[in-house]
Amino acid sequence: MAIARESLPLNEPPFPGIAEAGIASLAELFDARVRLTPKGAACRWFDVAERDWRGLDWAGLDARVEAFARGLAALALEPGARVAIQLDNGPDWVAAEQAIHRLGLVAVGVYVQDTAGSVAHILEDSGASLVFLREAAAWEAVRSLTPLPALRRVVIQRGPADAERCSSLADFLAAGQDYQRPVASREALASLVYTSGTTGRPRGAMLTHGALLANVFACGRALRMRADDCLLSLLPLSHSFERVAGWHGAVLAGAETAYSRGPEHLGEDLRLVRPTGLLAVPRVYERLYARLLRNVDDGPLHKRALFHLAVQSAESPTGSARQRFSRRLTGGVLEAVRVGLGGRLRMAISGGAPLSAHIARSFAALGLPVLQGYGLTEAGPVVSVNRPGDADPESAGPPLDNVETRVGPDGELWVRSPSLMLGYWNDEAATRAVLDEAGWLHTGDKVSRLCCDKLYLTGRIKEILVMSTGVKAAPCEIEARLTAEPLFEQAVVLGESRPYLIALVVPDANRFTALRQSLGLPAGFDDAESRATLEKALFNLCREKLADLPASHQILRLAWVPPFTLANGQLTSTHKPRRAAIAKAHAAEIERLYAGHCGSHATDCSRNAEMR
Repeated sequence: MAIARESLPLNEPPFPGIAEAGIASLAELFDARVRLTPKGAACRWFDVAERDWRGLDWAGLDARVEAFARGLAALALEPGARVAIQLDNGPDWVAAEQAIHRLGLVAVGVYVQDTAGSVAHILEDSGASLVFLREAAAWEAVRSLTPLPALRRVVIQRGPADAERCSSLADFLAAGQDYQRPVASREALASLVYTSGTTGRPRGAMLTHGALLANVFACGRALRMRADDCLLSLLPLSHSFERVAGWHGAVLAGAETAYSRGPEHLGEDLRLVRPTGLLAVPRVYERLYARLLRNVDDGPLHKRALFHLAVQSAESPTGSARQRFSRRLTGGVLEAVRVGLGGRLRMAISGGAPLSAHIARSFAALGLPVLQGYGLTEAGPVVSVNRPGDADPESAGPPLDNVETRVGPDGELWVRSPSLMLGYWNDEAATRAVLDEAGWLHTGDKVSRLCCDKLYLTGRIKEILVMSTGVKAAPCEIEARLTAEPLFEQAVVLGESRPYLIALVVPDANRFTALRQSLGLPAGFDDAESRATLEKALFNLCREKLADLPASHQILRLAWVPPFTLANGQLTSTHKPRRAAIAKAHAAEIERLYAGHCGSHATDCSRNAEMR
C-alpha cells in the first residue's frame, strides 16, 4: 500500500541562475556556480604548515580543479574509467572529484581510516585506474595484499613517492595536458559509493549524474541553504551524505564549506569558524551534548539549575506557561551555550543513524533544532529530512519531494525516486535482492507509520534478536537509549539464541573515573568484588534508561569493554558496529555473562542483517 504521494511535477524554489533542467552533470553544476559567483567564498581549511586557516573563492577552486583535470588528461583514461580518492577532507578532495567528473570518469571515494584490506578490495573490485592517496605508507600496505593489475598510477599527496607506479601530487599536476571535455549526460555513471559491509565485503552502489543531481536539488528545496551560509564539514567526503547534502548542496547554493580539523578540535573549530550549518551523525551531537553537560556541571550551581530547567521545559507543550517562564529565566545561560557553538548555528542536520529524541529536544531548548533525516547509499542517499521550522524529534521527517514511499511486508520501507542507484557494481544477485522490477528499493528498514507524511522508523527488518525463549527484540532502540546516557560512549546488545539480552558498553573515560571514585574504588583495581560493584552500578543506570521499554527489551547482564574502533575491526568505515567481530573479540566476556546457561554460537544478529 502506498503511503506517500507519487512523484508530482516539482514546484522548486529558484536557485538564482541555476535551473535543474539545464544541468546535465555534477561538472556542469560546478561550472554554473563558478560563472555566477567567481569571487564568492568556496571553502576554507586549516593549513598545518602555516598554522592558520586558508581559503579559496570559486574561481580559485576552479583553477585547482582544472589543474587536476589536466593531470588526469595526461593519462588518457577512457570515459567511464574509475578513479579512487583517499584523501583528507579539503580542497584537493573536491578538486580531484570535480576533475574526475569534468573528464567523464567515475569517482570512487575511499575512507582515509579504512583498513588496507578494505581499500585493496575496493580498488580491485572497482578496477580503479588511478588512486589519490594521502601518503606512500598507505600504498605500501595495499600493494602487499594484492597486485591490482588495472591500477596504472598512484598519486601521493604528501611525502616521497618513489615506489612502483607512484608519483607525487606535484609531479602529477606538472605533467598536465590539454584535453577536450566529453558531452555531459545525466545517464552517465558518476560515482561508485561502497557500502559499509557490516556482514561482508563492501559493495559499490552505482550512482549516475542524474541520480545525484536529483538528490542535490531535492535536498536544496527541503533545507533552503543560502549563499551566505557557512557549513562546517565533519564527515569524510567519501560518505555520500556529506558529499551530496553537504558539498554538492553548497555548490548549488553558493555557500562556503569549512573543513574541520577533526573531532578533537570540534569545540575550537565551532568557535573559530562560526558556522551557520552542520551535517553530522548522531554521535557528534551526543558528544557535543555531553561536553555541554560537563561544562554546566563544572559551573556555578545556579547556572546548572537554569540550564536543566531550560532542557526540561522542552518537554512541556509548546507555548505553555512553564516554557514561557523558562525562556525569561534562562535566556542568559542559554545564550552563553549558543556562543560556545559559534553563535551563528541555525541549521543542524543529523543522519546515518537514529538520534536520541531527548538530545534532539535538548538542543531545541537551546535554540538549535536538530533536523533528523534518513537515507541510505543506494537511495542517493537522502530519502527524508525534517524541515526548518517543523522538526519532529521522533521522526526522520517527510520524504523529499521527488521520493515515493511504500510499506512492504513486515513493515519494510520501500522507496522509489530518480535518485536510486542503478544497482551494485559487478553484483547482479545483490542488486535483484534490493531493487524490484517496478523500481522500488527495499530498504531493509522498518517503518511504523507515516503521520502527516513523516517517516517513523523503528529499526532494521532483519536486525532482530530471536532469543531461545522465542521472544524477539530489536537491539537498535535499546542501544540508542543507552548511548543517550553521557556515561556510555558505545553500546552493543546481544542475545541471539540466548535466554536473555546482554550489553557490552564502552564508558566515557572521565565519567567512568568519577563513578569509580564515588563508589570508593581505587584506580587500577582488578579484583572480582570491585568489578561486581561497578557492574551493578552500570546495570542500575541501564535499567533507568530502559525502564519504559517492554520486558523483551530489558538487559539482564552487562560488561564494560574497550572501545570499538576501525583499527580493531569492530566498526565499519561509517562507524556502525560489526556485531560478529565484536562478539568474537569479547567471546570470553559474553560467556561469563551467560554462565550457567546453555551456550550458543549465535550471540548476535549480524548473520541476518545488512546495515548500510
